[in-house]
Amino acid sequence: MRFETTMSLTGSNNTGIEVPPEIVEQLGAGKRPAVVVTVNGFTYRTTVAVMGGRFLMPFS
Repeated sequence: MRFETTMSLTGSNNTGIEVPPEIVEQLGAGKRPAVVVTVNGFTYRTTVAVMGGRFLMPFS
C-alpha cells in the first residue's frame, strides 16, 4: 500500500509520518498495525501509534 503524506515535528524532537485514518482501517489490524516503511530508499519496521488524535509512524 502506498500513500503520500507530510512528515511533522511535535515538540522539540518528536518526528512522525502521519497516516490517514482510512489507511489504518484498510490495514485491518486495529489502531496499532505493524508496518514496513520505506522513505527515500531507507526501509524500517515499526507500528502506527495514536498521538494527539492522529495516527503517526515514528521517524528519526
